[in-house]
Amino acid sequence: MTTREMLNAQMPATRRRILIALKEQGGMTADELADKLGISSVAVRRHLTNLERDRLVDHEQVQRGMGRPSHIYRLTEAADSLFPNNYDRLASYVLEAIESLFGREAVDRIFEQRTQELSQSYRPLVDGDTLPDRLEQLTRLREADGYMPVWEEQEDGTYVLRQHHCPILHIAEECHQACNHELALFVDLLDAEVTRQSHRVSGDTTCSYRIRPRQ
Repeated sequence: MTTREMLNAQMPATRRRILIALKEQGGMTADELADKLGISSVAVRRHLTNLERDRLVDHEQVQRGMGRPSHIYRLTEAADSLFPNNYDRLASYVLEAIESLFGREAVDRIFEQRTQELSQSYRPLVDGDTLPDRLEQLTRLREADGYMPVWEEQEDGTYVLRQHHCPILHIAEECHQACNHELALFVDLLDAEVTRQSHRVSGDTTCSYRIRPRQ
C-alpha cells in the first residue's frame, strides 16, 4: 500500500498533498507550500486551518531575517501516524526473539508487567460506584488509547463492551498473551465477571466482551 493510500480517502486531495509535502520537506510556510503545489496561498491557508483544527498540523513563528516572523507548519504526531511504519512488526520480532532466547514465560512476564502498569495508570480514573460508571470511565480511557470502544446495556442486565480497533493487532496475532492480560485488566478494573465474545485475532470485526456484575 502506498503512502497516498494510507492517508484518509475521505480527505480532500489538496489536504493530502499538503500532508505529503510536509512529510517530505519538513517545516514549510504557506507560501512555500503554495509554490510546491501550484495553488494559491489563500487556498493553502484555508486547508491548513482545517488541518490544524483536525490536529494534523501545527505551526510556530520563526524569525527569518528582517520583517514579520514566518509561520512554519509541521506535521503533528497524529498526522505522522497516517504514514506507513513497521513498529508493530519490529515489536513482534523482538518478542519472538525473547521467546526464542528465554522462553515463553519471559514474554508472559513482559505482558504481565504491562498490565500492571496499565492498571496502576487506569486505577485512579476507574473508581465509579456502579458498574456502568466504571464502564464509562474505562471506555473513555480506551478511546484515548485508540481502541474505538463503545458499550451498551443488554435487556438481561448485562453489558457489552466492543472495541472496533486494536492498535496492537499485529502483536496480538503473534502473542495471544496480550489479549489474555487485557481480559484480566478488565476484570480487575471493573470488579465484574468479564468474558470475551468476539476476537479480532480470530477474524471477527471487533473484540467484544460480555460483562456481568459479580454474584
